[in-house]
Amino acid sequence: MGGRPFYNVTGPQADGVACVVCGADFLADKITAVAVGRNPVDDASVYACKEPCARQLAEDAERMAQEMRTAAGLDDADVPSERDDPVFCVDGHFGSLLRDLRTLAGTEALLSTSDDNTTLRFLLSLTARHAETAMMRARLVLARTKPDDADGGTDGDD
Repeated sequence: MGGRPFYNVTGPQADGVACVVCGADFLADKITAVAVGRNPVDDASVYACKEPCARQLAEDAERMAQEMRTAAGLDDADVPSERDDPVFCVDGHFGSLLRDLRTLAGTEALLSTSDDNTTLRFLLSLTARHAETAMMRARLVLARTKPDDADGGTDGDD
């Protein structure tokens, strides 16, 4: 799940039973919902209708990212080309996995030195979020780098 904060959400939106974009009631209507961010008040997941709201959020995010690259003079320098393997590019899953692992290592160091309850709770929520995403990214990289079984499952070491 993305960490995008959604401010000023209603009670049902904060509880995850209504769309943060259009307000649709997930309990009353049969709508497929997807996690799109978090409520910064309690760090709970917030959801949007898969169609069209989540798609619109993704398109808006892509448009804003392109505008930021253009404003920074990067144009499309950091956007992977179609021939690049998106798993291993700088912004791919492997790069994100490495950033998650660095965050976890830093969080571990901070946890061992902090005794303030508020800080501990923040660090533990950060740990949970990055541990979960690191697990998902590691599994994705493992799946994408799985050797082909075309040679009968051997890796050529025979």
